[in-house]
Amino acid sequence: MKTILVPTDFSGLSKVGVSYAIGLAKKMNARILLLSVINASSSSNTLRGWKKIEEEMIKTAQQDADQLIKEVKTEGEGVNISYCSVSGFPIEDMIDKFSVRNKVDLIVMGTKGATGLKKALMGSNATAVINNSSVPVVVVPEKARFRSIKKLIYATDVRNFQKEIRTVAGFAHFFDVPIQVLHVMGKGPSIKKVESDMAWISREKLIRMARYPKIKLHVLRNENIADAVNKFVSDEKADLLAMFTHRLDFYEKLLGKSVTRQLAFHSKVPMLIFNKTNY
Repeated sequence: MKTILVPTDFSGLSKVGVSYAIGLAKKMNARILLLSVINASSSSNTLRGWKKIEEEMIKTAQQDADQLIKEVKTEGEGVNISYCSVSGFPIEDMIDKFSVRNKVDLIVMGTKGATGLKKALMGSNATAVINNSSVPVVVVPEKARFRSIKKLIYATDVRNFQKEIRTVAGFAHFFDVPIQVLHVMGKGPSIKKVESDMAWISREKLIRMARYPKIKLHVLRNENIADAVNKFVSDEKADLLAMFTHRLDFYEKLLGKSVTRQLAFHSKVPMLIFNKTNY
């Protein structure tokens, strides 16, 4: 049985992730683990106070979890849903360690689109989890709801393509869904040159590389890659966008240069994000 992890602080936003995870779990025959990360150390300056506050936080979180499981009982009928808590900091490290220890296959998190300082504050946990996760992460926009996945778009820079497409195909297999492979060119050679260079990737070769029969390649030209991907996703009425990302270095964090993270906070469609470090 597959295991889907849903980190939660029991807010309305985190409940979006729970609801989406239930839809995935039913299709994937998976169980759901709800996880809250308790960090009481920031709430007290004394060891005695820290321990007491931690105990209270664990107790309150358990009560909230019991209530949440009760609320989704009808929606989650037939799905094994359980709850765990861990204590520690930072949150993303605790989530990753828990995922590895419990052989988690997928993490699902809700996210809220925002800009500027608000984005930095609200998106910090999701960004950190994406950046550190050893397993794939599904980021669910605030207003998104699970529906049967019928259209899956995989946006790629075509580096390490063969390994990545097989990983995406492994997920697509659960839903028997076609994969639309999208490559967006920024500045550089003409689109005819790139299409010529990629001509060797025939549909038959794509199928062999992916070991998956339902696959098609699209090549577009647009200097704003995020805008081009968003438009393609919208035009195709996609249900899920898959991308690979990497650990950001200092300057990328400073300048925000990550197409995957841009899309994660602005896309209206759920995203399946793989950390390239692990694939």
